[in-house]
Amino acid sequence: MVELNTLRYFSSAFETGTFSKAARLNGVSQPTVSAAILKLEDRLGMPLFQRSKSGLVPTALARKLYYDTVDSVSHLSTLESRLRDQPQKIVRIHCAPDMLIHGLAPGLHSLRRSIANLTFRFTEDPDDSDLAYVSDKCVPSSHEFIPTADEAFRIAVARFHPFAGMSGIRLADLQGEPLIHRPYCPNADRMDLATIQTSAAAQAMNDPQLLDLVAAGLGIAFVPQSHGDSRENIIVRPLIDADAGSRRIGVSHRKSAFAANLAERLTTIAPSKNLENPI
Repeated sequence: MVELNTLRYFSSAFETGTFSKAARLNGVSQPTVSAAILKLEDRLGMPLFQRSKSGLVPTALARKLYYDTVDSVSHLSTLESRLRDQPQKIVRIHCAPDMLIHGLAPGLHSLRRSIANLTFRFTEDPDDSDLAYVSDKCVPSSHEFIPTADEAFRIAVARFHPFAGMSGIRLADLQGEPLIHRPYCPNADRMDLATIQTSAAAQAMNDPQLLDLVAAGLGIAFVPQSHGDSRENIIVRPLIDADAGSRRIGVSHRKSAFAANLAERLTTIAPSKNLENPI
């Protein structure tokens, strides 16, 4: 029989992509996790992960094992807390308008499975939140910030736009292009480059809305590079003759032990993409 701890280590490695992050999540050493996974692979007679410099790549067997066991592992891991009938733990979360929640969702899912009676409530007010998914320029004054990634700004266009077939875009190419503004956070709208003359097509309220407008062909927009990973109907291209800027993103938390612990666990699970400068 496969031990519960082994399945917990495997699930954490599957979600975080590294043995070291899985070890931190479970409060054990990396060799403990590595040895448990190796023993599990020996038992199953096939590898669960392909090891590479960029992290762990799950095999087909790993994906099947994860989806077959993840709910059971969660249920058994929180069994004692549920039997004690502990009160509901409510965590208020703010996602800034220039962030996409899909970057945080896997971590929230993992927290829900590992902490009994945890409930998330989203708030538009960052100062009312326990956790916030933000850039470093928008951290609430009562929070501390844990960075997870640096990313450059790129130009987002619809997949059918002529720019989509170009490897890079020059400032001169942008003359007269309709622009969708994103004025809701410092440095969120990079069309302040003085030499660009554009026409205003719209002003979005948040980035999910902005990406829908770009995909529909209403205009172009400067967006963080990772936004291109979230949509198949838009293309992001670099500005090749000027600096479009960059931002640092992460999770901020209220200055309490409970919120700090949640933020630390979230940033352990969150993907780290150091697109420009290492953190």
